[in-house]
Amino acid sequence: MSEDPILSAFDRLVDDSRKRTLIASEESCATVGEVASLADSVGRFATTAGFPENGIVALAATNGPGFFAGYLGLRRAGYTVLLVDWPIPEEAMKKTLRAIGAIGALIVNRPWPVGPADFEFRSSLGSGNSVDLPPDVSTIRLTSGSTGAPRGIIHTSEALLNDDRSLRKTMGLEDERVLAAIPLSHAYGFSSIFLPAITCGWTLIVPSSGGPFGASAASLAGEVTFLPTVPAYISSLLKLSMPPKLPDSVRLIISAGARLKPETALRFREHYNRDIHVFYGASEVGGITYDRDGSAAARGALGTPVEGVRIELESSDRDDQVVGTVVVRSASAAVGYFPKPDQSLQDGRFVTSDVGRFDSGELVLVGRVDSVINVRGKKVWPREVESILEAIPGVDDAIVIRASARDGSGDEVQALVASSGSGEAPTETALLGACRSQLEAYKVPRRLRVVESIPRNSRGKADFVAIRAALSKETT
Repeated sequence: MSEDPILSAFDRLVDDSRKRTLIASEESCATVGEVASLADSVGRFATTAGFPENGIVALAATNGPGFFAGYLGLRRAGYTVLLVDWPIPEEAMKKTLRAIGAIGALIVNRPWPVGPADFEFRSSLGSGNSVDLPPDVSTIRLTSGSTGAPRGIIHTSEALLNDDRSLRKTMGLEDERVLAAIPLSHAYGFSSIFLPAITCGWTLIVPSSGGPFGASAASLAGEVTFLPTVPAYISSLLKLSMPPKLPDSVRLIISAGARLKPETALRFREHYNRDIHVFYGASEVGGITYDRDGSAAARGALGTPVEGVRIELESSDRDDQVVGTVVVRSASAAVGYFPKPDQSLQDGRFVTSDVGRFDSGELVLVGRVDSVINVRGKKVWPREVESILEAIPGVDDAIVIRASARDGSGDEVQALVASSGSGEAPTETALLGACRSQLEAYKVPRRLRVVESIPRNSRGKADFVAIRAALSKETT
């Protein structure tokens, strides 16, 4: 195997800054040199695990030195690393590994391991046979196809490093102390937290406990300068009667992974006197757009293209020259999908499932290709209806979906609205009345239900199976 540029970058960091603190929590810390030694031990251990050479091995680890040592050790031993969520049920892990063709898994039993005994190699979870990959592929991220079955996104180290460099340049990041609350196995955490740590020596501050107070305590104790977060965390902060403080050291707060509602961004600014910079990206291509001045979220926008990224809007509707499918060209793009390639991701070009428009140079998403609702020949984009509902007092969240009209006439609009506040929840009648006052009649939901929370999966994405089930229930 030719030298992996990620490993080369880490080796340079070891040579220059062996005693530098790389990872810290309120109880522990690990230096660059300590992580390097642990990674070398894992690499030697991996070669005796009985796995076929040069295969795919899943890394199952939570944030901490164990993730670092696991990734670097597997790469040092010549394996392609499949990033998986952890913990997950064993049967789910087995299904994922066999769908991708992984030969086994490296399970890190605790985030702060003390030696090789804390690293468990499990060949019984894998397929048992190596698969052919391009020789420069180092890392595989997971996504799901239209059937929900797992599929891989294969990346070269050079493309991953390009994404890291582009994001740091775009966001103006240098020598940072970063809150590591986002799972490093996710594309967002891997690119925004893990890679700059092992290439530039950023110090990662890992929360000792979950929830808003755990992250806040870690941020304060670690004097973080960079805080990557997600809309769900921001919303949870603002729901507290006394939201925890942010450290004065924080220079930049970004939000990604899901839509940050304008109302949430404005409330955060009002409470903390700080702006949140929204960041739009995809596992397939890395960073796409970034809000450079912190004002885009309040307008429902996503900022302008990341350094080196080109965005085109492709429309299949000849009458619509403004709205189109978001197509991204970038040197950070993955090689493709695996094991079944797809023309939507190849040759540095990624055709997303998002539909958007440009407003004064900023990208605004209006929906997804598969979510447009065709009501008697007229298009309804869910985002427009969701924005109306979410602006109503008492509404926390809203999801609008396409459903078959009960009279057989085609599509109809349906909405699930979340209201969990201490005050009186808005009624379905009031919500529909607000929609009728601001939307054309064909855009008004024909069915609407109010629930305490929108069903979401472990990554914060809407669970549409559960959403449809909730909407199908008759009111009593």
